[in-house]
Amino acid sequence: MDPYRTARLNQSLREVLAELLQAEVKDPRVGFVTINKVELNKDHSVAKVFWSVLGEEEERKTSFCGLKKAAGFLQSRATRTLGLRQAPQLRFEFDATVERGLELDGVLAELAQQGEFRSPRDKLRRLCLDELLPPPDLLEGLARAERVWIVPHVNPDPDAIGSALALAEALEAAGKEATVVAYPDPPIGVVDLPGFEAVVTSDEAEALFAEDEPDTLVIVDCHRLDRTGPLEGLLGRFARRWCIDHHLVSQRKAPEPGWVDERACSSCTLVHQVIGALRDEDGDPVELTVEMATNLYAGLLNDTGGFRFENTVPFTFELARRLAEKGVDTAQVAATTLHRNRPEGVAMLQRVLGTLSYHARGRVAVLYATQAMLTETGGVMADTEGFVNIAMSVDGVRLAAFLKQKQDDGLWRVSLRARDGGDVQQVAARFGGGGHRQAAGCDLEGSIDEVVALLAAELEAALP
Repeated sequence: MDPYRTARLNQSLREVLAELLQAEVKDPRVGFVTINKVELNKDHSVAKVFWSVLGEEEERKTSFCGLKKAAGFLQSRATRTLGLRQAPQLRFEFDATVERGLELDGVLAELAQQGEFRSPRDKLRRLCLDELLPPPDLLEGLARAERVWIVPHVNPDPDAIGSALALAEALEAAGKEATVVAYPDPPIGVVDLPGFEAVVTSDEAEALFAEDEPDTLVIVDCHRLDRTGPLEGLLGRFARRWCIDHHLVSQRKAPEPGWVDERACSSCTLVHQVIGALRDEDGDPVELTVEMATNLYAGLLNDTGGFRFENTVPFTFELARRLAEKGVDTAQVAATTLHRNRPEGVAMLQRVLGTLSYHARGRVAVLYATQAMLTETGGVMADTEGFVNIAMSVDGVRLAAFLKQKQDDGLWRVSLRARDGGDVQQVAARFGGGGHRQAAGCDLEGSIDEVVALLAAELEAALP
């Protein structure tokens, strides 16, 4: 048989049977039956008629009885209407696909109502601050701790230092001994944060470890020990280690146990939620002080670029409101941490801007700082914090890279930034680094000309 003729007959039979059921079959038992499909066998002697009806099992049984009773009439009339030489025997088979489809539609509708099909960005817009819940094992670990070290990543920014200082004060209020261990030559923007004067530097850490015998480590704004620079070996001695971070660096090394939540706009956001879950020795909630709130606000403000970056979402402002409500001098925090430079830092900026190069018709910018520049200006690498954002502020630039020479031997720490839908995480991951779409980092080795050329090519390939 011609398969095309068979397909046409199948469709014609379906249409004729459906019309006959609606117009000429008077049995009320088949009034709501739908003919979904007809399949003729090879010699057209048998036609499977797939039907469905809304309702429970009893309705299906009743409708089937009505169809069987009308089968002879339908077979005869359809044969005459279509001018068939032989009358195909009609065999009615219940079609469950419609029912399954309706069930699936219901499931999909429920999932849609729950927001499962929203974009990640839309989900973030709808996320409430109090939906960010600290993991129970982290809270249990902090509850069991007695002497805690809190350590930010090397070259810490206000989010890292603010997180550490706020958490340390909260743990002290919970009856723990808490010490923040950081690094020499901190950025000027963090030295005036509440409690910074008590920070222990990495060159004092070894002696303090032997004397203090801390039992618990919390690393903040990072989740791997290799991001703590000179402290990595010492911190590896801790048997109980936790992390709190808001972006996951892609590499083979696994993160420390704790809380890594990329929905948060800053690590201070997560620390705020941890503090809200802490209890003191009497079982009462730890109170958020103005000093804690100031440190948290500094991290929130800086990691959102003064609420200008893409990671700024509605709950960002809810957190800002709660912190400001505690009495934070928001203008002073901005002036202290967001718009402040040492004279040496300005001298560094002059030299770094002289290295700025454009690629991909001005859509990619690369600039760098060397150890020689530090020697010439008396600056430190912490003075270069935020320089990459200057490159990103240039009209037309969509991706930027800022290279910081780690030693005088061709090792470079690379900070990558993106906007307007760009993705620098993929570039960082290619070189063993990571971060998130808008901000990422990695390490590279080579001469400055080689590294700049390599990064420019990779960033151009990553342009949206």
